[in-house]
Amino acid sequence: MSTIGIKRPRIGLGSAGFPRLVTVCLIVCGVILVLRALLSKRVVVKPSCIDTRFVLNLVGLVASFVLYLYLLKKLGFLITTAPLLFFAMYVFGYKKHFMNVVLSVITSLLIYYVFTIVFKVPLPRFSL
Repeated sequence: MSTIGIKRPRIGLGSAGFPRLVTVCLIVCGVILVLRALLSKRVVVKPSCIDTRFVLNLVGLVASFVLYLYLLKKLGFLITTAPLLFFAMYVFGYKKHFMNVVLSVITSLLIYYVFTIVFKVPLPRFSL
C-alpha cells in the first residue's frame, strides 16, 4: 500500500516495483496454499487444548513488528532491525544468544548494504 504514490521510472522496476512484485508473488502463493488445503482430502484432527506458548510467541512477534514499524523512522533501519531479528530467532527456537546477536547484526548490515549500495534504495536512518 505504501508504494501506491511512487512514480514509475522509464526503465526497470524502480523503488516501488520490487515490493509490488514480491507482494503479487506472495498473494499468488497464498492463494495456491489455500486452494490446496481446501481441495485436499485429509482429515484434520483438531487439538484438544490451545498451546499457550505458541499464542504468546505469536502475540510477541506481532507486537515486535508493530513496535519495529513505529521505531523504524525514528531510530533508523540498522538500530531497529538487529533487535527484531534477535527476538524472532529466539522465538523460533534458536537459543544461542551470542550467535543470535552476531547473526542479527551481520544480517542487518548485509541487508542495509545490498539495498543502499547495490539497489540504491535509501533506508531509514537515525533521526531523533
